Amino acid sequence: MHLEYKVTEDHHKQKVSQILKSQLKISRGEMRRLKRCAGVMINGQTVRLNAPVKAGDLIQINFQEDKNQPVIPQKLPLDILFEDEHILVLNKPSNMLVHPLSYHVLDTLANGVIYHLQLQGRNSKFRAVSRLDKDTSGVIIIAKNSYSCYQLAEQMKKGFCQREYLAVVHNSIDIDTGTINLPIGRPYDGSLIFGVTPQGKAAITHFSVIQRFAGGSLVKLRLETGRTHQIRVHMSHLGHPIMGDDLYGGDLEIIRRQALHSWRLKFNHPVTKETMQCEAPLPEDMTALIHKL
Repeated sequence: MHLEYKVTEDHHKQKVSQILKSQLKISRGEMRRLKRCAGVMINGQTVRLNAPVKAGDLIQINFQEDKNQPVIPQKLPLDILFEDEHILVLNKPSNMLVHPLSYHVLDTLANGVIYHLQLQGRNSKFRAVSRLDKDTSGVIIIAKNSYSCYQLAEQMKKGFCQREYLAVVHNSIDIDTGTINLPIGRPYDGSLIFGVTPQGKAAITHFSVIQRFAGGSLVKLRLETGRTHQIRVHMSHLGHPIMGDDLYGGDLEIIRRQALHSWRLKFNHPVTKETMQCEAPLPEDMTALIHKL
């Protein structure tokens, strides 16, 4: 990956490292890697990071590809919503892990993505910026390099990335909109599930009811924080567990997985800074569930 930046009068006589940090938002770790591989040039000449710049200089940054790839490449179908040289946005199916596990090394999203990237001549690591549970479907962002990953992770951390989900929950929700502001954590040491607990981390979920049924509701949810199982825990705590989510009180009778779908992600492109909005249509099993209800 390559980046370029033309020095303005405002940054005349600053050091290269100052430009990388303030204007290109490059992390300290990335700067150390650039230093080791002599990856920074000014006007085509390799320079040190403490070199001064002058107005009109063209700073060129060359990021190195990763040498070691622990994920086994595997040809798998990918539903690509957007792709360029910096990011890959996918519609993940349900019943698919994002990352391999020691006992499940194939048939994950990571395997398919690495195969896809290697076809492009890339030796990139798998960098999923957003997270989805195995049985949650929908939009997920993959960064193709460390720079894009850092930029997107910072957006997630600072709440600049909007994450919206659709879920079918048990019971009819009385109010049209609301905010759940309840801390989430493990109820006790070694617990395999999460719950609302005073010792937990702050967690905020906004919801609005789209449609009510006799025994449930179709709900749109927006995450302000990103705790593990946040939507599942919050909705269950309110007495509206997600259908198919037997871990948190949902019934498996009508659908065999949690009826939760990552519907829309809105973020700024890590390089162009353009506002991006990617949507994934509701999958067939959730559409069929709504029709049954």
